[in-house]
Amino acid sequence: MTERRLARTVRRACNRDARAFGRLYDEYADRVYAFVRSRTDSAQDAEDITATVFLKAWEAIGNYDDRGLPFAAWLFRIARNAVVDEYRRKAHRPVPVDEPIETGEVAESTDVAVIARADAERVRAVVRMLTEEQASVIAMRFWWDMSIKDTAEALNKNENAIKALQHRAVRTLARLLQEGEDDGA
Repeated sequence: MTERRLARTVRRACNRDARAFGRLYDEYADRVYAFVRSRTDSAQDAEDITATVFLKAWEAIGNYDDRGLPFAAWLFRIARNAVVDEYRRKAHRPVPVDEPIETGEVAESTDVAVIARADAERVRAVVRMLTEEQASVIAMRFWWDMSIKDTAEALNKNENAIKALQHRAVRTLARLLQEGEDDGA
């Protein structure tokens, strides 16, 4: 969806146009689910929280104020808060799971699909080891393709703080992934 079309769709959704909100759902549901799934211990929990995110977004869409902050950042903040609320409710940290994640890509062969799934599972497990802020920056920058500026605004931080968080997160991810390889994982 182009930025211009997105802006029109958001304006219509703000006026309680359910079809417009449905288009926003179609545009962002996979990204919200991917972020939530990376921070939860089961696909079912991720589905439930994703549904909660969009319910909260629908309830609050009338109060959405552009203020130069992209809609994706507003939605991400709702998703992040929903995950935190779920952690508080369950009073535990997510743990890596053994179930495969869906990559959404068609593999050229079964071997490639198995390797891709295993790699994605490893990355997801390692992302869970990051701090909440680092994981949020990774999600926003690499999964949601948000700019440094938009990420900073969504997380109420300055751009230099986001750059530092991203740098530390990437270094930590690399180290943890390398440790996993060294351990024979």
